[in-house]
Formats: sequence, C-alpha cells, structure tokens
Amino acid sequence: MSQFVEFVVERGFVMDAFGVIGLGLLGLAAVRLSQRYRSWGGSLLACGALLLLLGRLWVLALPHLLASPVRNDLGPTLVEIVSLAPFALLTAGLAGVVWGLWGHEQWLRSER
Repeated sequence: MSQFVEFVVERGFVMDAFGVIGLGLLGLAAVRLSQRYRSWGGSLLACGALLLLLGRLWVLALPHLLASPVRNDLGPTLVEIVSLAPFALLTAGLAGVVWGLWGHEQWLRSER
C-alpha cells in the first residue's frame, strides 16, 4: 500500500476532518433554512446537526481525554457512562435531522 492510502486508512484523519466539516455545513444550512422559512423543522434539523457534530467530536477526543490516570480516578462506572454518551448524542442527532427534514417537508406542504 502507498503511504498516503495507509495514512488515510489507519489514522482516518482525513475522513474525520471531512465528516466534521460536513456536519458543520449541514448545521449552517439548517440554520439558514430555519431563518429563511421560519419552520420548526429547520430548527430541529439544526439541533440534530449540532448533536451529531458534538457526538462526533466527543468520539474523536475520547481517547485523548480518557488517559490511564483519568480512568483510574473516575472509576469503571463513570468511564463507561462517558464512553457511551457519544452514541446517545449521535442517535439523538440523527433522529433530530430526520424528524427535522420530515417536519420541514410537512410544513412546506401545508403552506402550499
């Protein structure tokens, strides 16, 4: 394998960067949609995108924040909660995005 492909596959930095940038753009587009049409679906879509972005950043930062001394200080229960929290954020964010798109589409249908 070439060094570039190995860097992308093993470290995943490029994919993580594109994912965070994409979620940020989704959030900005949702805020603009919400402001332009004043629909509740756009606001929910923006909240969902923010939760997705927060969950993704949490996943990226977790290995650096939970070093060995911190794990020992927190204890197993709290470490488990901190490790599982991003999945709750990602699930709620995806639900917010889907529900926001559906709500905005329903709002557009009722306006026309």
